[in-house]
Amino acid sequence: MEALLEELVEEILLRLPPGDPSSLARAAVVCRRWCRIISNPGFRRRFVQRHPVPPVLGLLANLRDADIDEENDFDFVARFVPTTPFCPRFPDHRDRCALDARHGRVLLTTTPWGSDLEVWDPVTDVLLELAPLPQYMGDPFSWNATVLCADHGPCDHIDCHLGHFVVVFLDSNTGVMRVHLYLSEAAAWSPPMYGPEATLHGVETLPTALVGNALYFLIDATQSILECDLATMNMSVIPLPLEHFVDFAVLTTMEDGQLGFARIVGTRLFLWSMETGPEGHVGWSQVRVVELETLLPADDFHISNDYVGFAHGFGVFFVPTAYRESIFSIDLNSGWVRKEDCGDGRTHGVVPYTSFYTPDFHQYGIAPV
Repeated sequence: MEALLEELVEEILLRLPPGDPSSLARAAVVCRRWCRIISNPGFRRRFVQRHPVPPVLGLLANLRDADIDEENDFDFVARFVPTTPFCPRFPDHRDRCALDARHGRVLLTTTPWGSDLEVWDPVTDVLLELAPLPQYMGDPFSWNATVLCADHGPCDHIDCHLGHFVVVFLDSNTGVMRVHLYLSEAAAWSPPMYGPEATLHGVETLPTALVGNALYFLIDATQSILECDLATMNMSVIPLPLEHFVDFAVLTTMEDGQLGFARIVGTRLFLWSMETGPEGHVGWSQVRVVELETLLPADDFHISNDYVGFAHGFGVFFVPTAYRESIFSIDLNSGWVRKEDCGDGRTHGVVPYTSFYTPDFHQYGIAPV
């Protein structure tokens, strides 16, 4: 190994799998020379550039224990379920629910009916409590929120989970769609920005989608989508096709960069893609129907349509079995299927977590030089 030029060592280390952060940690303890290479800030940037899509390190499963006491109280927990060797020090967040995850951060809310919000970085294990929402008086079932990098447009999202972020909060309790922005740099909420009239069933607490500079929320019991242009803060409502009415759906991003959505109906997963006509009119086309019966094991086939998760950039779906006690991840590109172990309790939703992870060697007492 000593005979290898440092440039060749780095080329070898750059090819380690991004989904297995422990491989970098093991390589760093080979010798001081390797540790120095891996600890160099330039190595991380080159490592990420070689693997442009951050891996799915795990998923946040929103669990509720089946045991009910005399007062009908439930035990809620947002649990980080690893899909790689990475796992945070404290995977369970009691009395919390994961709303969304993006750019290396997870947005949590207190449960069962609270509106207090927290931003958690599973890699650094930093948890930040946000200032209370301004003048929030409303129905706990008619709001949603998401977190994203403060420079979501020009940022390459290599190290942005260490920088400033924005939380976008949407509610409809004033009769119109209303958005507040929480800016971490100012540690404060913005004044409200108003959009179209509120729909009959308000806002759904389901993960959002970011396509370009537009953020999308599911609303009106998933009969519609609210589009919010983050540059202009203009908002508009886009109806969804109602061929198969199901309360729960998931927003997706297609391979061509377009917005899509998916629903489970019976034993099938239906995928739709948004299309914009020459005059700017938005329409939908059904692009695929997946027979889940041919993918899942026979013993676990009885699935639920109570929710479905999606990992943006990977084409990986997360579908629950009946009684929501198991989750299967399904890669539609390869047909690869795996059963995820979420532990005890019934799952009431999942939020995939994607991020790069380079271990902090100093916490293990490893000196890079």
